[in-house]
Amino acid sequence: MSTRGRSISPKPLQDADVDMENSGNDDKKCKVVVVNGLSRNVVQSHLQTIFAFYGEIVKIDLPLFLKSGQNRGKAALEFTDAASAQKAASHMNGGQLDGLVVKVELSDLPIRTRSRS
Repeated sequence: MSTRGRSISPKPLQDADVDMENSGNDDKKCKVVVVNGLSRNVVQSHLQTIFAFYGEIVKIDLPLFLKSGQNRGKAALEFTDAASAQKAASHMNGGQLDGLVVKVELSDLPIRTRSRS
């Protein structure tokens, strides 16, 4: 029989341990919003029209399939300021776009630039 004892189970989280306002990452400076779960019919102008309500959009990255030209179901939008991105993420997460429920998250990663190759 082993001389090692059982490991101690972690204590359950209390309400005081969880900070819902600051959930680990610093969302205050994030200007990029990532939208997942888009239908194949959504185009860049749809995203511009819908998300411009929350603030000025600098750049939209909507990856497309080469053969069909349809989007890949996700997009990244860069706002001019972090407050607009925060507002867009909080209002649109779980909302519907073209009949599908979308997941909207903040990202601190910059939007990719197109290569010339």
